[in-house]
Amino acid sequence: MLARYFSLEDPRRLEPAERELYVETLTDSRLLLRGVIDRVDVAPDGAIRVVDYKSGSSVSERFEGRALFQLKFYALVLWRTRGVVPARLQIVYLGNGEILTYDPDEQDLLATERKVQAVWQAIRRAQESGDWQPSRGPLCKWCAHQALCPAYGGTPPPLPEPTVRDGAQASPP
Repeated sequence: MLARYFSLEDPRRLEPAERELYVETLTDSRLLLRGVIDRVDVAPDGAIRVVDYKSGSSVSERFEGRALFQLKFYALVLWRTRGVVPARLQIVYLGNGEILTYDPDEQDLLATERKVQAVWQAIRRAQESGDWQPSRGPLCKWCAHQALCPAYGGTPPPLPEPTVRDGAQASPP
C-alpha cells in the first residue's frame, strides 16, 4: 500500500493545511456533528480539498454515493465552521490505486444535512421505542456480535442513558 501511495502522490509536493483534523459543529437543530478528516488542502485562492484515504479497493459505481457520504459529511462540517463549501472531495483507494473525486455545491451539503438529521431522528425513535430493526447483509457472517443481534435470535444489551453536551443532542461516547 505504501508503494501504491507513493505512485499516486509525491508527498514532497504536497503541503496539506491539516492532517487528521478534528472537526465539529452544532446544527440549527442542536445536533452535534463531529469527525476526523484525513487531510485538508487549501489552494492559494482559498479553495479547499478534503482528502480521505481508504486501505481497500474502490467501490463499484453503484456504491460511490455511499462512499462519498463520509466526505460530504466532512464538507458540511467545514462549510458550517469556515463558511466555505469545499471545492473538491477526494477518496484515495490505496488497495487498487483509484481516486474518486467529487465537486460538491451548497445544495449537496444541505441535502447531506437533511439526511444526517433524518438518520439521527430514526435513531432517536428507535431508542425511545426500543424497536431496533436489524438489517442482514453480506458482512454479517464475519460479525462478532451475532449473539446480541435480533436477526440471529440474540438480545442486545440495554442502551446507556443519552448524554447532553453544551445543550446539544449527543450520542453516548
